[in-house]
Order: sequence, then structure tokens, then C-alpha cells
Amino acid sequence: MCLARSYVALCVCLIVSACATVDFEYRFDDESDRFGEASLWDDWYETVQRTNDELVAIEACIEDESKCDRDMRRIRVVVINGKKLQPAQQLQLVNRYINRMRRYNDDRRVYKELEDSRLLVRQQWSTLLDFMQKGGDCEDFATAKYALLKLIGFDTHDLRIVVVYDQNVQEYHAVIAVRTDEDQVALLDIDNKIYSQRPPHYRFVYSINEHSIWDHSLEDTRLPRALRKRQSNGRSN
Repeated sequence: MCLARSYVALCVCLIVSACATVDFEYRFDDESDRFGEASLWDDWYETVQRTNDELVAIEACIEDESKCDRDMRRIRVVVINGKKLQPAQQLQLVNRYINRMRRYNDDRRVYKELEDSRLLVRQQWSTLLDFMQKGGDCEDFATAKYALLKLIGFDTHDLRIVVVYDQNVQEYHAVIAVRTDEDQVALLDIDNKIYSQRPPHYRFVYSINEHSIWDHSLEDTRLPRALRKRQSNGRSN
């Protein structure tokens, strides 16, 4: 569950402070948990295609403001100013801009098993313009950040939406993983934080981009806390 928090408004002309990132356990170069092509998941891939069509229109707006509607015009300002910043500052800009929308709507996520994998998948996704118009839940914040980072110039091979299991609230949650120029990884969260290492209460479940699906799920990801403790005690006996 994405918890409501106070989001700090960000002026796009403000030079934000850089965010240092260091190596941690989420590695982009580890293909051992790659499940397959993104096109295997129809719901997600249809959203990817809608997003790419949308980005063509937004890019035309960026080139010519007369082609913008209201939402595109707001995105245009962020992209034009964002391109002037350093990568760490761009991450701060995108994270805070999307988070400050503050229109959190729970769309009643649905998960299912994919073939024999323990991969959990979600049935509804939003594009950037969907999000600008209607808001959404944490996965929709993540897809909006993904699209905006892509517009600013981040390579899609360096972007992933990561679904985690938050053990503190026993709910699923989504963040964005970004590989930086130094081949390190930053996690952009809904509370404006950019993590340089995985929060201890997060367990990676799966991640996606427009190219691939990765299954990171752990055997005990969905077990109730008491059952996990019992299972752990059983192993130690």
C-alpha cells in the first residue's frame, strides 16, 4: 500500500541537490532472474504501446508548444528544464514532480500467477497522461516516473519498475530503479526518498520495463509474519 505523505512542491527552475548512489543488491547486470520478454504480459505490454504513442505526441509538443494541451504543456516545462540538469538532479526533479501530484487513488490491484513462476502481476497500468488526468496508486506513480525519465533522456534499458513487498505494512508497493552512469542503482520512492540501498523492510518481487520481466520473488514473500517466524524457527531446530 502506498501511504499518503506530505509532498514538497518543486520549482523546475530550482537546482536541486545531488543524490549519491552506491552499489547494492539490485543489479542490472544479473540476468539469472530474467523471466522473459515484456510482450509475454499482455496488460503491461499494451500499456507500453499506449505510452510510446503518447510520448510521440508529447515530444511534438516539446518541439512546438502550439501542439500542447494543458497536461502536455506542464510536462514540456519539466522536460525542457530537466534536460539542463545533471543526472542526479534529474532524478530528484522527476521524483518530486510526480510525487507532488498527491492524487493517490487505489485502483484495487489484482495479482495472479504467471505459468509456474511465483511472479505476481498487476492487471491495470496507467500512462503518463492517464496519471496527469486521474492520479493513481503507487504503480501509477512509478509508470509516470518511468515515462518522464524517458522523455528527459534516460535509456529504457536503465529503467525498471520494481514491485516490492513492504513487510512493515504487509502490502505490495512499487518503486523505480534507475541505473546511473556509474553503473550504480537508485530507487525512487513515493515519499520523495531516493535510496542508495534497499530498505530492509522491502523484498523485491518482480520488475519490468518495456523490454523484459524479471522475477525476484522470495519463497516467503507473501507469508504472514507469524508464519515466517514459525518457519524460521523450524529451520533452526
